[in-house]
Amino acid sequence: MKTLAELFELVAKAVEKNQSGYSHWFIDYSGHVNQLSMRYFSCGWKEDNKGFYEGVKFTLIEEGIQGAYWFIKTRL
Repeated sequence: MKTLAELFELVAKAVEKNQSGYSHWFIDYSGHVNQLSMRYFSCGWKEDNKGFYEGVKFTLIEEGIQGAYWFIKTRL
């Protein structure tokens, strides 16, 4: 079972990929509702062409932590 700390370490790696990679991550943490929302653009993002993306939202309870971790891990 992955922990919240491990999840946020993976979030940091995804954000770092935005600087050098072709794909782009948009990640929003809402602490007041304990949720993590993510949009992953596998073919990159441009302002004039938002392209195809996968969007998910997880409540950060045990199941949500696992789901969010593996959503990111399988796309890095």
